[in-house]
Amino acid sequence: MKALYPLSLVYSFLYKLDKNLSKPKRLQKPVISVGNITVGGTGKTPIVIELLKFLVKNKVKPTVLTRGYLRKAKKTVLLKNGTTNLDVTISGDEPMLIAKSVPETFVIVGTNRYCNARKFENKINTDVYVLDDGFQHWSIQRDLDIVCINAFNPFGNGMLLPAGILREPIKALKRADIIMLTNSDMISQTQLASLRNEILSLTEKDSIVTYYDNFEYTSLDLKTNFDIRVLKESNLYSLSAIGFANGFENCILKSGLEIKDSIILKDHSVFDNKFLNDVIKKYKNAYFIVTAKDAVKLDNIDEDIKRKIVVLKVTPKFITGKEQWESSIINVLQSF
Repeated sequence: MKALYPLSLVYSFLYKLDKNLSKPKRLQKPVISVGNITVGGTGKTPIVIELLKFLVKNKVKPTVLTRGYLRKAKKTVLLKNGTTNLDVTISGDEPMLIAKSVPETFVIVGTNRYCNARKFENKINTDVYVLDDGFQHWSIQRDLDIVCINAFNPFGNGMLLPAGILREPIKALKRADIIMLTNSDMISQTQLASLRNEILSLTEKDSIVTYYDNFEYTSLDLKTNFDIRVLKESNLYSLSAIGFANGFENCILKSGLEIKDSIILKDHSVFDNKFLNDVIKKYKNAYFIVTAKDAVKLDNIDEDIKRKIVVLKVTPKFITGKEQWESSIINVLQSF
C-alpha cells in the first residue's frame, strides 16, 4: 500500500479543501450524526437502526438523511411506512433496510442532504434528523456526533485512503461526542483495553463498547421466523456483500450454527438470479445465510431460490455506556 501513498496525499489535500470551503447550515430540528472514520464494516447501519428504535420508543418522530451509496438513481427518494414497493437499486440497500427495520421513520435518500431536508420539512413534520454516514458531511450542523469503530480493525495501517482505510487522520476523533466500538467480542480483553486507552488518551472520552447479540433467523421478508433446528441439520454457507464479512461469520458461529464455507462479494454488490442459481447448483442441498442488508436486495429473485435463503438479524448489545448513549440523545432533544 505504500505505493499508493502519493494518492493519499492528494486525497488529504482534497479532503481539507472540501472541509474548509464548506459552510455548515442549521436545520430547524436537532441533528444526530452516525458515521465513521474509516471505510466500510464499522457496524454503522445497525447503530442507526438502534438509535431510531430508541427515538420511536420515546415518542420521537425521526427522519434519516442518507445519500444511498452506489444506488443507480440520482433523483431524491422519500421512503416511508417501511417502503416495500420501490426497487432497491433506486433507494440503495442501506436506506431500504433502515426503512423496513423502523417503519415509523422517514428516510430521505439523495446527495444534497441539507436541501432534501428543507424540501420535505413541511410534509413530514419531523422531531429530529439522523444524518447517516455524517462524520465527514460538512454542510449540516450537528448537535451530536456518533462515530463507530470496528474494534477488530479500528484504523487499518494508519494511512489515509487509498493507501489505507482512514477517511481522516485519527486525531479527527476529537470532534466526536460519542465513540462506539463494535465487534468488541472479536478481540481479547487486553486488546480491547489497549484500544480504549488509545482513544481515551487522544479524545479524553471513554468509548462505548458493543457487540452483536439477540440472533434471529427469518425468511427474506425479515419478519417470518425460520426454524433454527432445520438449519442445524443442514449444510450451511454464508453469502454476503458487506464491508466486514468476518463479523457476519462470527455472528453465525455465536448463534450456534456452523458453516461449511463463505461466499463473499464486494460491499453493496447486487445478487441476480443467474448468480444465485449458479451458487445453488454448485452447493446442492444447502441453505445460504445472508445479512439483513443483503436480504433487501433479493425481493425479485425466483421463488425456488428464496426458499434456500435465510436471513440472520442481529442487534447491538451494550457492554458499557448504554446510559451515556441514551442520556446524550435525550439531552440533545431537550436542549433544542
